[in-house]
Order: sequence, then C-alpha cells, then structure tokens
Amino acid sequence: MSRIPSAGIAADTAMTMAKDAEADSIICAEDADAKRQPPGSMAFKGLLPDGARAFLAAMNRRYACKKFRSSFCLDSEIEDFLLECGRLSPSSFGLEHWRFIAVRAKGEGQKTSEDLIPRLAKACFDQEAVGTASLCVAILVRRKLAYHPDGAFVRARSERFPGGHPVFKADYEGYYGFLESEGRLEHWARSQAYIALANMMTGAAAAGIDSCAIEGYKEAEVLAILDADPNEWNVGIIAVFGKRAEPFRDRIREPLNSIASYL
Repeated sequence: MSRIPSAGIAADTAMTMAKDAEADSIICAEDADAKRQPPGSMAFKGLLPDGARAFLAAMNRRYACKKFRSSFCLDSEIEDFLLECGRLSPSSFGLEHWRFIAVRAKGEGQKTSEDLIPRLAKACFDQEAVGTASLCVAILVRRKLAYHPDGAFVRARSERFPGGHPVFKADYEGYYGFLESEGRLEHWARSQAYIALANMMTGAAAAGIDSCAIEGYKEAEVLAILDADPNEWNVGIIAVFGKRAEPFRDRIREPLNSIASYL
C-alpha cells in the first residue's frame, strides 16, 4: 500500500533538492575557474608531455575545500582509487609506515553500521569540512617501537627486498640509530603520511573530487573512534573528500623565482 509523504517530509525533500541544485550551479559555474593558474605560474612553451600537463591541471584544480555537499556519495571505485594513490606513494626505506582507515558518510547504499563522520567532526574541533565530507581517511602511522631494526615489523617489510633482512638492516640501522638518538622516530613516521596525503589529494583533483587536509584533531579521540590501539598507532594526518558546496577559491602562491633557485 503506497503512502503519501507528509508535508514535513515533502518540504525536507524539496529543501534538499534546492540545496543540491544550488551546489550544482556553483560547481558548474566555477569549473572553468578551477582551470585557472595562480598568479606567477610558469608559462611552459609546449615541451611538456601530455601527462605532465594533466598533472599540472590537477594541481591547479586542487584547493582546500571547507564545505562539501553532504548529500553526495563517492563511487566505490573512486574511493578505491584514492586509497590506491596512497598505497602507491613512496615512503622512507620503503617501510610503508601507514594504515589507511576510510570512513564513509552514512547514506543510501552505504553499509556503515554507524555514522562515524559526526563523531570524527567533533574530534576535529567541529570542522565543517569533516562534518560534510563524503569520505574521511585517517592515515595512521606505527609508533616508534615498530621501527627497531630487529623488530617484527621491520623484518617483515625488509624480507620483500633483494637480500632480505640482513642486507636491509645493514643499510637501515645507522639511520634508525640517528633518529632514535635525536628523538625523531615518531616525527619521521608522521612525515610519511604527508607524502601519501599529497598524492591522494592530487589524485582526487584529477578525478574531479575535492579534498582538504585536516591537521586539527584530538588524537586520542580519533584513535578511540577508529578502534585503533594508541600504544601501536599515531594519527599522521586526516584527509576528507567529496564535492564542494562552496565557490572555488583561487590558490595564493608566491612566484617560482621568489622561492626557488638553481645553484
């Protein structure tokens, strides 16, 4: 037996459709703006391969989106693509210090047992970019005990390389000793997450998806929400993805000749 929606439900549906239409108009009107280069960009003379130009186009499209369309759901293949961009990223000594935990916004067709996005937003100081995101990816990194040259993690990773653990250890243990003596092991590990983050955000831009890096978060709360052991993991960085619900903003960059030089 069919049901006639109540006036309240119909009004909510109409409001959602109006918001989506407004967001679509913003995106359509400003897609051309997203192709603009920041002032001071290099003017290349046609010698760049097509792949390099496509990469620069993605770099020019990307910006820190602060508000997403909360009704938008990413296609599962795009989600996997973003995670693959992270997985293929380089890391110091090839150790792949990370673990990517992806949290979807709860929506139609999603199998999330609980909507974790609002909880993550609260743990991220109620940042709107987190609360409206379609996908939130926490890039966790192992804590310092994992990086001992004779530890189980390093042994397992090193056996993948030519010569196995003995050859890897001979190359690695000197740098490990330096990091340990400087108290920088966990700083070193966290910095690996930023490499993956950059590739994921550029990959997102290439796929027409907006993103934002989230550095402001309460680490203990985030780890608890993700059910990650704080004795084993730190939060390296958080990335959020979706479709923007705000006007495109120009990137502000210094001219290349003011920040780079050849010796």
